[in-house]
Amino acid sequence: MSLLVLIILISGCTNKACEIDTDCFSSNTCEQSKCINNKCEYSIINDCCGNDVCEFSESYTSCATDCPNCDDSNKCTADSYDYHKEKCVNKLNFDETCCGNTRCEAEEDYSTCVLDCPDCNDDNICTDDSFNYRKQECNNEMIIPCCGNGICDEGAETFSNCVSDCPNCDDDDKLTKDSFNYETQICENILEYYLIEDFEQYDENWDFFRDEGWSTEVEDGNTVLRLIAANGNIPIVLDNYIFKFRFKWVEGNMHANFRQGNIDGEYNRYMIGMSHRGIDTLNKQSGKNFQTINELDVSLDEGWHTLEIRNYNNIINIYVDDNLATKYEDTDNPILSGKVGFEVHTGGSPVTPEYLIDDVEIKIINEKDIIYP
Repeated sequence: MSLLVLIILISGCTNKACEIDTDCFSSNTCEQSKCINNKCEYSIINDCCGNDVCEFSESYTSCATDCPNCDDSNKCTADSYDYHKEKCVNKLNFDETCCGNTRCEAEEDYSTCVLDCPDCNDDNICTDDSFNYRKQECNNEMIIPCCGNGICDEGAETFSNCVSDCPNCDDDDKLTKDSFNYETQICENILEYYLIEDFEQYDENWDFFRDEGWSTEVEDGNTVLRLIAANGNIPIVLDNYIFKFRFKWVEGNMHANFRQGNIDGEYNRYMIGMSHRGIDTLNKQSGKNFQTINELDVSLDEGWHTLEIRNYNNIINIYVDDNLATKYEDTDNPILSGKVGFEVHTGGSPVTPEYLIDDVEIKIINEKDIIYP
């Protein structure tokens, strides 16, 4: 037999010359051959392993020649072969909890299934970190109040207990009222005083007419101003203000002056008359005209006391030891601005007058601070 004849017999070529069916040999077991009219005719045998078609009766285990291995090595998928689409199907199973099905389920978290669940810890101590299983996303809700959330929380935090959130609002100015505005989250330093003087570090704010008539001394560990036959004032001209100080009588008399100064060439002032008896009178000087406009008659012992004078337009309130002593309305050409000061004098007695002064304040006044007569 020639080589050409042998090749034809092995290949099973269509239309090969034949006399009987056995002359039509095919190496493909899934090919059926017949000799029809002296010619070989071939056809594919259905449901045959080897016909290159994965058929319903076949699977990878029964016919690896025709059917692929659909196992994707994922325990969370149901693996099958779609005979119509002729491809593998690997369907994730969400009916049961399974780590690896790409869905973080209620029984899972980052510690038990890193394949499906994210790490929701944002390293912020001021967030409550959790996973929303319905939305399949992390929740990092801000904890309020919490030191470290970047917000100075009202009612819970201050600079003293949470420096990371709350600023230090102290501007080192004793004349301002320092506070933190929780709504705007900024410091507020509002001017509250024109002057505060406790004489501990005396900065010579006063003008004295007799230098030898004043000095500072320490009494019971506290530095105070000592006035002996002296007359002085603070050179600040103001209209409405609160003038407050502590005093102690030693000898003689004293005037606590307010709204004092020259107007149109005349010396004007209001005066509180003080003596060993206590607080005596509210006086007014307009040029050469000196008059008592209100009797106070507040008796005091020889210890330390507080006098507070509130001026608002033509209304004057006098407080002694934080108690209202009088409220007065000056309707006769009132003095509306001037300085404050002290005048220590003999009161007509052969004595050396002396008073001790401490904690002097000149404070901004508002209408709500005044009581109308």
